[in-house]
Amino acid sequence: MGRTMLVASPGGHLDELRIMVDLLHLDTSDLFWVTGRTPQTESLLEGMAVEWIPRVGSGEIRKAALGLPAALRLHRRVRPDLLVSTGALFSSPHLVAATLLGCTTWFIDSATRVKAPSRTGAFAARFTRAELFVQGAGWGDPRWTCVPSVFDAFEVGPTDDPVGLGDLHTATVSLGTELWPFRRAVDAVLGRLGDLDLDLTWQTGVTEVVHHGALLPQWQPASQLHRAFGASDVVITHAGVGSVLSVLAQGRVPLILPRVSSHEEMIDDHQVEFAEMIAELGLAVVVDPDDLTADHVVRAANLRARRVPPAE
Repeated sequence: MGRTMLVASPGGHLDELRIMVDLLHLDTSDLFWVTGRTPQTESLLEGMAVEWIPRVGSGEIRKAALGLPAALRLHRRVRPDLLVSTGALFSSPHLVAATLLGCTTWFIDSATRVKAPSRTGAFAARFTRAELFVQGAGWGDPRWTCVPSVFDAFEVGPTDDPVGLGDLHTATVSLGTELWPFRRAVDAVLGRLGDLDLDLTWQTGVTEVVHHGALLPQWQPASQLHRAFGASDVVITHAGVGSVLSVLAQGRVPLILPRVSSHEEMIDDHQVEFAEMIAELGLAVVVDPDDLTADHVVRAANLRARRVPPAE
């Protein structure tokens, strides 16, 4: 049994990789994780073998490239037999290091990539020897092998007892760990839903907002945030794959506010494409922050998610 190095940036990419370990039946006897340190990753990987390395944001290509010497040193020390990564740019120096050192490598692109590979996926295809995997039906490129999507494990139906606006008392707002601020989402919730008198639990991430003289909570440990998802009447989140997965896993159907590149909330519009796909699957209620209404909240609150039993 060999050692497997698992590389993913914090947030959705890490959540996908954790699920893929099971979906792809990876040997879990000797796993070594490589990710960035956040309250969420510390909670999720507690007690596991982990190398905490500096985070790389979307578009920080120079910072990623400068990480190659450290990646080579780490790979020579850990000596993995297999490297598996779900991205994002954070993982690129490790994909190169694995190629240079002859380590078998699997790159699994994110479920958010519906129409074409991510930039990291395109990089892996061109500059590394990684075996390439796409979740779901893929985009028709024979270089990419289709594997089950992490969202195949869920289905959605109505609540047993329908609820109206007056029945809603609690909500959680989680904007993920993305390094781009998302002020429109916070303003939409505070401005458009302010009259609902909801008890709000916040995780604004890097979006710093002072409300009623106090900074809204930016970070929660993963276990605490997941409990809040399950206890809330409705959960509002961005179109991050990890956030959506975590909400579904707690039995709630997310109300998704996608980030849009024209507002400088993301480097591209893959969140919009991903949100459209999730809505078509019936796994979420989706609306642009500027169009958010109480009706969207009620629609999401009247739906519940459950895990689909695995196929025999």
